[in-house]
Amino acid sequence: MLCFTLFSLLFLATTTALNFDWEREQLSGEDAARNQALRFGSASVTATSGSCKIIPRDAEWPSEDDWASFNNTLGGALLKPKPLASVCYAGEGYSAAKCDQLKGSWAGMNLHSDDPASILSQWASGNTCTPTSQPDSNCTQGGWPEYVIKATTVRHIQLAVNFARNQNIRLVIKNSGHDFNGKSIGGYSLSVWTHNLKGIAYDPSYTSPTGSYTGRAVTYAAGVQAYEGSTLMRQKNMVMIVAGGGTVGIAGGFLQGGGHSSYTSYYGLAADQVLAITAVTADGKVVEAHEGENADLFWAFRGGGGGTFGIITSVVVKAFPVTPLASSSIRFSTTPDRGSTAPPISTETFWAGMRAYWEFSVAICDAGGLGYSFIYPNSSTTGLTFTVSISVPNQTTTEHRRFVRPLLQKLNDLGIQQAMPTVGRSLTSPSSYEERYKHEPPHLSKRVLGETTGHTMIASRFFPRTAFSNISTLESSHLAIRHVVENGSLTFHGMNYAPTLSVSGNPNNAVNPAFRTTVLHAQAYEPNAHWDGQAPILSHEALTERHERLQAYMQVWRDVTVGSGSYINEGDAQDWEWKEAFFGSNYDKLAIVKKKYDPEGLFWAIGGVGSDEWEIRDVDGKKREGIVTQDGRLCKVGL
Repeated sequence: MLCFTLFSLLFLATTTALNFDWEREQLSGEDAARNQALRFGSASVTATSGSCKIIPRDAEWPSEDDWASFNNTLGGALLKPKPLASVCYAGEGYSAAKCDQLKGSWAGMNLHSDDPASILSQWASGNTCTPTSQPDSNCTQGGWPEYVIKATTVRHIQLAVNFARNQNIRLVIKNSGHDFNGKSIGGYSLSVWTHNLKGIAYDPSYTSPTGSYTGRAVTYAAGVQAYEGSTLMRQKNMVMIVAGGGTVGIAGGFLQGGGHSSYTSYYGLAADQVLAITAVTADGKVVEAHEGENADLFWAFRGGGGGTFGIITSVVVKAFPVTPLASSSIRFSTTPDRGSTAPPISTETFWAGMRAYWEFSVAICDAGGLGYSFIYPNSSTTGLTFTVSISVPNQTTTEHRRFVRPLLQKLNDLGIQQAMPTVGRSLTSPSSYEERYKHEPPHLSKRVLGETTGHTMIASRFFPRTAFSNISTLESSHLAIRHVVENGSLTFHGMNYAPTLSVSGNPNNAVNPAFRTTVLHAQAYEPNAHWDGQAPILSHEALTERHERLQAYMQVWRDVTVGSGSYINEGDAQDWEWKEAFFGSNYDKLAIVKKKYDPEGLFWAIGGVGSDEWEIRDVDGKKREGIVTQDGRLCKVGL
């Protein structure tokens, strides 16, 4: 049996820059050494654990007394949450009223962001406990963690890392849960929940650790969300790079995978702005990473993907002067469209209008702007519909009208009636996705990708500038997108932007090289995989079929974008070519950094660097076929 004693673990670090008071509460080496389960690791030690992470049925799994003692060491921060939907199932926690209330709020991301375990795409859990009207059916823990540490200090994170590593327990990291692939959940795991690590501050004259940068900067903690960053922008009259979805945790996978925004073509990605990082690595130690210290880790954290190299506790990023955004929206459809006086158009006219938009879209990127669009397939409730919000930094309303006029003229020439849209101007912060679509009809405005929870399966591809550079490549790209929407009945979501190296300040980071040549981040998602709280849950076999179908349509896009890639945060982690797609030429270097700082593979995220060294198996160790869900045990490949 493990024995824990509550010591005074307050340890003031003197070698690491600490940004918030809770970062100063750390686990000392002396106190960690008192218990084998809490000892720090060593980067020089290679993996000695068994072939699989242990699970509750294994003899090595800590006893209830062990977990209670661990919770005592944590000061009560250890949680054992049941799945949110457990209130819908017969048993001690059943409540028909609570179940109905849960169904009513299920689609809103706040519910899941504020829960210790739940995430955006529920299918990744294995569908073992979803809201139901049949309380006598089964609810199991499935892909949700066994235990969660509600981290409010660095010490909590260190204890989690050391305990999981030393006990050979799977460790996962959840920030806000904006997760399309199940990277932040895991069956039989211990989860570190960083959502409650708060703190944000603006410094108008910050100097970076090496002195290479002096100017505006913002320091924020792991749990800070996009809406908190937007609030600070308004308060301090400046701009920083945050996600469009207000509940996104901006120091998590968002920043670590790249991080796009309304300013992607103007200032670059979130990862391009990072000046310093404080994190806990796989050995349980607190490190500072910047261009002068742990430079390889600093490089990897900025673009190499979340949940892979360590647990970030805080970051320092560049900020910019107030940069107003002028924006307008355009919409056309083959069906009568509520909120629009324009008549419906034919299918061929619709696609001619799309081709005109693609021709214009590169100009949006070159102006430093963003085109944020959707194409809903004919099978959708809207019919075949296109909607786009075009926003450009530092344009006046007059300049913006002049900018979009050529596109409007072309559409009108094609028979797609378009009046000059209303032009808005945001003075202190980028428009959120919700604000962009506040004038849309309700059946469109609710379709905010990333802020609506369900079973959406998503895949994506970067279309480089060359894909639209001449008549031939433009036609091929146009037809490839049309094929996926028309033949696949898949919903298209596009973001026209261009975070080139020159725009981004020539950062030396691990951002996917394909990001630097793109002018369209194109996504397709499978509406039939979406669960609205009413439709039957898809079986594993049905999910596998949906996934194979989605990847087959992605091949159409791969064929017209050879050598390009995909955005790790908004792509399919089980992409047939995931290494090349998410990391490109950076992968080998990232793998070296991974081995250096995490030799035992403690941090595992599907589709992440080194993820092919592990696999999810059944509890009896049998390898699974088909789509990977997280309701199994994590085992080393080949052992």
